[in-house]
Amino acid sequence: LVSLTFLFVIFPFRSCSVVSAVQIIAEDSLTNIQEGQRLFKIGSHDEAANHFWSAILKYEKTFQSIGVEHSLQDIFHSFLQCFAVRDRIIDGFIYVGRESLMRKQPNMAETYINEALKIDSENKEALALQRALKTFKEYPIVSDDGAVTTTKGNNFPDSHGGRDSFLLAEQKFNTGIHFFNQKKFQLASGFFDEACNLSEGQHHYVAACTNAVYCRANTLDWGLNGTQFAEDMARIEEITWREIISLRKGGSKITGTSTWTRSTSVHPHMVLGYPVDPVLKYFISESHAFMDEPLARYDGETGSLKQLPSHLPYDVGVRREKTKADYKSKDTFKIRVGFVSSGFKSKAVMFLSHAMFQFFDKDKFEVHIVSAGGPDNPRFISDAMRGVDWRENVRKNVDYFHDVQDISNDHIALAKFIHDLDVHILVEWDGYARSGDRAQGLFALRPAPVQILHQEFLGTMGGHFDYIITDKITSPEDTQNLYSEKMIYMPNHFFSKAHAIMRDVKDPSYDFKPKKTEYVYGTGSPQENRCLSSLDIGPKEASFVFCNFNKFLKNNPETVISYIQILRNVPDSILCLLENPTEGIPNLRKFVNDFASDGSILNERIHFLPWAANPFDHQMRSQDFCNIVLDSYPYNGHTTAQDALYGGVPIVTRSDGLDMSSRVSTSANVVLCLEELNAYDGPSQYVEIATKLGTNKDYFQAIRNKLIGTCLQREPMHPYWDVARYVFNFSEGIVKAFETFIYGNEVSHIEI
Repeated sequence: LVSLTFLFVIFPFRSCSVVSAVQIIAEDSLTNIQEGQRLFKIGSHDEAANHFWSAILKYEKTFQSIGVEHSLQDIFHSFLQCFAVRDRIIDGFIYVGRESLMRKQPNMAETYINEALKIDSENKEALALQRALKTFKEYPIVSDDGAVTTTKGNNFPDSHGGRDSFLLAEQKFNTGIHFFNQKKFQLASGFFDEACNLSEGQHHYVAACTNAVYCRANTLDWGLNGTQFAEDMARIEEITWREIISLRKGGSKITGTSTWTRSTSVHPHMVLGYPVDPVLKYFISESHAFMDEPLARYDGETGSLKQLPSHLPYDVGVRREKTKADYKSKDTFKIRVGFVSSGFKSKAVMFLSHAMFQFFDKDKFEVHIVSAGGPDNPRFISDAMRGVDWRENVRKNVDYFHDVQDISNDHIALAKFIHDLDVHILVEWDGYARSGDRAQGLFALRPAPVQILHQEFLGTMGGHFDYIITDKITSPEDTQNLYSEKMIYMPNHFFSKAHAIMRDVKDPSYDFKPKKTEYVYGTGSPQENRCLSSLDIGPKEASFVFCNFNKFLKNNPETVISYIQILRNVPDSILCLLENPTEGIPNLRKFVNDFASDGSILNERIHFLPWAANPFDHQMRSQDFCNIVLDSYPYNGHTTAQDALYGGVPIVTRSDGLDMSSRVSTSANVVLCLEELNAYDGPSQYVEIATKLGTNKDYFQAIRNKLIGTCLQREPMHPYWDVARYVFNFSEGIVKAFETFIYGNEVSHIEI
């Protein structure tokens, strides 16, 4: 192991003339040691490591002089034991390397990163930290006292001497935004790249660099054999680590509250699909959460930050006393639950969740909808949705439906409106998924005493939320440090889904209806329908049809290389994808041609379906066109996955990730007793499972029949599809969160 003397370099002894102050610090450190020891004994090793590390950070040279019998070496040994006991010593080294980098101690960071790489030279987290360390050494870093330091000199252009360049960068950036809003991603990426090159190092337009990456990801513009994608991911890591080191103050997440000079240039929703360090994603969310409060104070007319009214953020303690009085004095007391979103219309989260509101116990809960967005166009409802209006369905099943479009971008007014409703629990249905559609700073003002993130954005918000709705497979207990929220662990999967009770969703069947000459929804087998491709392209008879109906954004070179291997392993099979967007199709075909020696033949086996405006038609196409779904990684199919599963289409998914967004299908397969479709060992096992399904007809049929059986099960309904049971469990979580609030207990994880 690395010599422990290095730690004395990391944590220099501080002199203190006031013994009582030292004693307070020492006692705090001792508390962390004792808690670490307790957690270690019960097997909570990650939490124990956090406490031992916190004790190390607060260690004083006068520690032993006040009767504490713990040396720094002892504490560090206990810290490493938390990893060694699980044969994960490499994770301990990575932990120290990351923390040292965050504390602007590059020599110590380098020591521990190198130790990690000695154990596994290809460890992705260690390699990412190594790149971050390189960034630290090459670029200027702002220290806590405001000084700028670097080991190589300032490589950034002179921001004062390049005014013409700066103005041109602004013009290019704005043009990029224009094309991005029109979903012309390739044009947008070109202008963002130009703005990035013109303003390198000037933080105003570093976002141009990250936007260019996002546009390329949308259109699968990965370069030869994925080289551009690799460069783009390295760029995201480099820029973000540079910003974390220079903009973030306050040490690690564990040791206290941090502050940010500004948010990171990459947005939390953009990064969900990037295969980068999950810790990086945490800090990205944290930075954007920190800026919520300044956003609430921003005055658009003057371009300045105004003072918040003195009563903001709202005081949870005051609300507790008022609520406690109401709770005790009224026999008819109800918990008031609010759901806020700009997407109460034909959006994915509504498809999954609009039926929830039928099943809340009206005697226990008063449900409020706070709709920050408008309804669908009536023509869209009548034509595309064939008269189905989820917004109106929700309105009929809740106590109050508040249309707040007029104040949706006024943080303070919206917070006051919700506060005045006296809502006890506020559930967020947007997260970072629809930033810009409404006031992002709302939750920083604490309009409700309990604030919960649910379903739409699958990752941590980085601040302002007490809980996130999840389950123990999607968010394993050893990933709790990747979230700022505490967990409400649901049984039977954390997604709400109402496919089994929606009149317009067709139940799956064991047999396929005869194919029509022209395709008709609900007819033909996947082999017969062959992704609507021409009979003179590809195999004359398709042996098996693999599908992925996710946005292209969710895929990456590693996933498509797996597709190539699967197609090779299953003769005459085809791959059916969705045109989303059409701009990406030529890039995908070029990637396959360049990567594979048989690329031209493989491309004849890859076909694309156009987008279906009606969600019920879209869901039915899973049954008609797919034998199995090959899931995306690290950003699974979410709504599309539920559509496929209720169509009787099994999903093969990678289960080797830590991101919440990468484990949705893993959890689904476990609940549906299809865990054998989870590739816990990564891409090679993913290919192996898909190949077995595609070449062993009996095995595939048994898997398919088992899945269809769960969909058709009634009295009782299968727990995965039972929305009434889901709401009952969800309500239990709400009650426990409310009780934690009302009794003034510390917010902690809840398991239902």
